[in-house]
Amino acid sequence: MLEKLQTAVSEDAAYFYSASIEKDTKRGCIGHLRGYFGSSGETFWANWFEHLPALKTPAFRAELDAVVQALTEQGWLQSRSRMHQLCMSHPEARLSGAWHSGVYGFCFQTERHRYYLRCFPHAGDYNFYLYCYVRPERLSERSPGR
Repeated sequence: MLEKLQTAVSEDAAYFYSASIEKDTKRGCIGHLRGYFGSSGETFWANWFEHLPALKTPAFRAELDAVVQALTEQGWLQSRSRMHQLCMSHPEARLSGAWHSGVYGFCFQTERHRYYLRCFPHAGDYNFYLYCYVRPERLSERSPGR
């Protein structure tokens, strides 16, 4: 399912952040997971924020669980220090124009969804946001009346 994250390109920058309801609908944003590793840097905490609840199908929920598990196994969501190491090994993934120079962006897709992982592996703030979208070609399948 999840082989390797790709470095995001500048055209993808908007997909790492929340947008208006209109833009979220057009982009097929299901929602995002926001998380951090606690004061120890080792404890995984996360909250889900829905953008378009109708797109949060049982199949998507199962896939999201598998994606989070794979990201954890690969080290991205294992701990703040491991995330920091992985980000440092990908300097090309720094998001230009971000509020801090230490913000990194990665993306990947499955058969039905696209994911954008924004990493900030520093203490004192949320460490990651995982934005989830229906792939554009699949979004048309979910249009009203279908």
